[in-house]
Amino acid sequence: MSVPIGHSNVVVVGLDGSDSALRAVTWAAAEAARRGAVLRLVHAEMPLPAGALDLTGMVRAALHDEAMTWVRKAVTEANGIAPDVEVEVRVEVGTAAWLLEQESASAALVVVGSRGLGGFTGLLLGSVAVALSCHAMCPVVVVRGTDPVPDGPVVVGVNGSPQNWHVVDRAFAEAEVRGTSLVAVHAWHLPLRHARLAEAVGVGWRSLDVTRDAVVRQRLESCADRHPSVLVERHVVHGSAAGRLLDFARGAALLVVGSRGTGGLRATLLGSTSQAVLHHAPCPVLLVRPTLAEQVEGARHDG
Repeated sequence: MSVPIGHSNVVVVGLDGSDSALRAVTWAAAEAARRGAVLRLVHAEMPLPAGALDLTGMVRAALHDEAMTWVRKAVTEANGIAPDVEVEVRVEVGTAAWLLEQESASAALVVVGSRGLGGFTGLLLGSVAVALSCHAMCPVVVVRGTDPVPDGPVVVGVNGSPQNWHVVDRAFAEAEVRGTSLVAVHAWHLPLRHARLAEAVGVGWRSLDVTRDAVVRQRLESCADRHPSVLVERHVVHGSAAGRLLDFARGAALLVVGSRGTGGLRATLLGSTSQAVLHHAPCPVLLVRPTLAEQVEGARHDG
């Protein structure tokens, strides 16, 4: 399995005491076993509010005791899933996004749950996951869905952009390591709302399907030679990219999407499609940011 250059073979998972985080731990443990990697459990203890008094240290001690209770439970869960995987623990005072961004500088993968402690839908996605998608230096998985399908296919969205090559190539790699198939989906909106109307005014939408299918096939062929054992299903469909990806993600082991990188507003960096699937996907979502080497390789294949 690919590890970013200069990174170690460590799978990091964020822990906050929530059921969502425990699901992330079990997923990360299985992933570490698949990779032959070390599993590192990371928890950020809540900083005390500015001006708060803790003269005896009782508040900090209580927060630490709570954290260690969560850690022990998580270690037990991880050992039950992958007893041969080495487990490390890091507990520090700070914010989760800051601590996990630090970890991403040397990890192969960072894994987080989709809901924070307290059960507020989107809480984690509004802060930690979005921050990691913008600034993490390794791929990030947001574990969604309550009924994992580990032997399901890997699903990826395909388009003609130069940035898409590294996303597709990573999806091939994920399918390869899992011994499963790859479902490649290209979705586009019809020129007019209804197909018959489009044909009536001379828009050959069926021929556009053929043209787009050729682009998708070329994109896949540029990656397939690196992963010859992966069987590929190719789908050119109509509708929104997010909506159709979510359709195909039912029963999938993983949904792979791209992250645009840094610069600008965090809320727009993730992209509307990636944001939509992060909030609604029925399976874990892998967010991929290109390394410099992958950007160069992608440009070569697109050239």
